Amino acid sequence: MQEVEQTTTLNPQIKEAAIKHVKNKFIQAGDSDLIRVLKKESFKHIYKKMIVDPDDFMERPRPADIEPWGGQKPGGPRDFLKSKVVLPSLPQVLLEIQKVIKNPDSSADDLAAVINKDPKLVAAILRLANSAMFSFSSEVETTSRAVALLGFRQASSLALGTVSLSLFKRTAGTSILQIEKLWKHSIACGVIAQEIATSAGHNDVERFFVAGMLHDIGLYVVFEGDRSLAMELYEYASRDGHSFYDAEMEFLGFDHATLGGVIIKDWSFPQSLVAAIDGHHNPARDQNGPDAAIVHVADFVAQALGYDLGISSVIGRIDDEALEKIGLSTDRYAAILPNVQKLIDEIFEILNQT
Repeated sequence: MQEVEQTTTLNPQIKEAAIKHVKNKFIQAGDSDLIRVLKKESFKHIYKKMIVDPDDFMERPRPADIEPWGGQKPGGPRDFLKSKVVLPSLPQVLLEIQKVIKNPDSSADDLAAVINKDPKLVAAILRLANSAMFSFSSEVETTSRAVALLGFRQASSLALGTVSLSLFKRTAGTSILQIEKLWKHSIACGVIAQEIATSAGHNDVERFFVAGMLHDIGLYVVFEGDRSLAMELYEYASRDGHSFYDAEMEFLGFDHATLGGVIIKDWSFPQSLVAAIDGHHNPARDQNGPDAAIVHVADFVAQALGYDLGISSVIGRIDDEALEKIGLSTDRYAAILPNVQKLIDEIFEILNQT
C-alpha cells in the first residue's frame, strides 16, 4: 500500500480508514504483482464508497427476531438440501431451453422459437446482443438474428443463464443477504470471467459469463434455508481475519460452491457449468477444463473491485495453480480492468429488467 500512502490530495482520515479496510480485505490473499494491482483498485473503490455511502461500512445489528442457531453440521450438501431448503421450481421456458440443448437435431430456429415464448427473455437477449459485450456491426432486431449471430451454443448458454439468474429475485429469507449486491456480484463475476476467457484465447466464452452469473447459487440457497444459520455465518465471517468460506467450513463442513454444484447437477445443467460452480472455491476439483479456475479468479477480482456481497470484510485467497492454469500475465489482467466496470453496469441494467 506504499503507493496509496504517498497520495497527498486525499482526506487523511478517510484515506487511513480505507487503507486499513484494504489491508483487512486482503489479509488472506498473500502478496504478488496481481494482488498489488488489485489492492490499488480496491482502495479507489473503498475510498469513494466511504465518502458517498459511509453507512455501508457500519456493522449491522442482529435482528431481534433471529434466534441463535442450535443446529449441528449436516451430513453433507444433500443432507442440508433435504432438511433446510425448498428449491424454486424451474420455469417452463428454462425446461424447454434445456430440452432444445440436449436434442442433437435442434436448430437455431428451434431455440429462437422457445426464447420467443417469453417476452422478458426476448428483450434481455436482444439487449445483450446489442450491448458492448458483443459489439456487432449492426443492430440486432430479432431473436432469430441474435441466435444466428451469437451461434446456437452461445445463445443457448445466454438464455439458460438469464432465466436462471432470475430465480435469485425472490426476497431472501434474511435481510443479511442483500439481493441487489448478490446480483451485481454475480453479473460482475460473469463479465470478468468472460473477459479473462477471451484474453486467454478460449472459445465459447459465453459459458464463462453464465458460470460467473450462477456461481453463487449455493450461497443464495444457504441464506434462504435457515435465517439463524445465516446469521451465525455472517457473524463468524465478520470477525477479524475470517472469510465467509471459513465460516461455512466451520459451521457446515462444506462450502456453497459444493452445494451449488449439487443443485446445478440435479437441474441437469451442462457439465462445464457444474464443474465451474462446484470448483470456484477449490478449482483443483475441475480437472478437465479451465472453467472453475477462471470463475475462481473472476470471483476474487469482482470482490476486489468492490462487487462484494457485504457478508464478510475478508476477500479470501486466490489459488496460484488456477492463475497458472489460466496463463495470463499481471499486465493482461490489468488491461482488462479499465473497461470492466462500465460493462458490468450495462449488463446489470439489462438483466435487472428481466
